[in-house]
Amino acid sequence: MTVTAFDNNRAIDEGWCICECYGSENGPWQLQKCDELDKFKSDIEAWRFVITYADAGSEYHQKALQFLKDHNPIEYDCITDTVRRRAVA
Repeated sequence: MTVTAFDNNRAIDEGWCICECYGSENGPWQLQKCDELDKFKSDIEAWRFVITYADAGSEYHQKALQFLKDHNPIEYDCITDTVRRRAVA
């Protein structure tokens, strides 16, 4: 099966990306901040950014989360649980 990667062009402009991480214990596809752009202090800040825009109706950010849900549900669950837990706390 061939996996079509998420189109990172806009994501990179925003300071985050979905990276292919072969061999990682956290799965093959991960949403991370772009270290070289220094727009976010942490991956969790990038996660929060994507969730916020997705929840506000951004189709692009919703597609990013759907890609993770389809190709790395462990990462998707970690992101949504972490961001939503911190929003409530």
